[in-house]
Amino acid sequence: MDIKHKPVLLNEVISFIDFSKYKIFLDLTIGEGGHSEEILKRASEDSLLIGFDLDEEILKVAEQRLMKLNKKFILFNENYKDFYKKLKEINIDEVDFMLLDLGFSSFQLNNGRGFSFLDEKSLHMGYSKLTKGADYYINKLNKRDLIYIFEEYGEIKESEKIADEIIKYRKKKKIETSIELSKIVEKVIKRKGKIHPATKIFQALRIFVNKEFENLREFLLVFSDYLNKDGILEVISYHSVEDRIVKNGLKELEEMDKLIFLNKKVITPSEFEIKENRRSRSAKLRVVQKI
Repeated sequence: MDIKHKPVLLNEVISFIDFSKYKIFLDLTIGEGGHSEEILKRASEDSLLIGFDLDEEILKVAEQRLMKLNKKFILFNENYKDFYKKLKEINIDEVDFMLLDLGFSSFQLNNGRGFSFLDEKSLHMGYSKLTKGADYYINKLNKRDLIYIFEEYGEIKESEKIADEIIKYRKKKKIETSIELSKIVEKVIKRKGKIHPATKIFQALRIFVNKEFENLREFLLVFSDYLNKDGILEVISYHSVEDRIVKNGLKELEEMDKLIFLNKKVITPSEFEIKENRRSRSAKLRVVQKI
């Protein structure tokens, strides 16, 4: 399989890792394995990398990628918020390093699950096929609930007008595909520049369907209990609300003297990286160390 995935902020992520000291690594949203591959390349022979992802198909891609390195790794088809349950199963109490990349990959855009604006087959948007999809919610929810999703998860000004268009459309026909929904949104928001007018609507639905904010809040409450002293957590976020949840959750732990920030200012991609990988443009990296 041709793997084209470009891990975001790779050099910055790697720069905080002490490979002479750290032995157990967690990639909590491993995706296609880009970050994990580079971590394992640099890790000692007695190291272990543990990867998690809700997407069963993408885990197979990561497994193929990592097998070539002849280093120890274990992959779990599991929600990252439940990582500690899997650690218990393999008799690990604490780890040295955690990476949480909250983005989604180009693999998921192209797998016919409704993430792409042009998908003519689906409007599911779930990382797991078992998740109740966006197609269910977009056809069932009332105007008030649709507006809530678009405002809460997408901070979209035109939420009411878009909800009105959706309800008007579904009186004639059920909305079944992403391309249908994107055309409905385009009636309200006209295209300006390269960014598709439905970007924030799709983002809001994806976050809602996959309970991304709820999962993140749960994770931030427990992760520090499973980090070794001097262990590191790195979080890459892409959404303003998401980043605010990360920043506030980590600051609370800092105030409790559980950790310190290793970067006083949020780290963002270089102009060169944005040019090479346009999807990295909104990425923000925050790094903390347990004390």
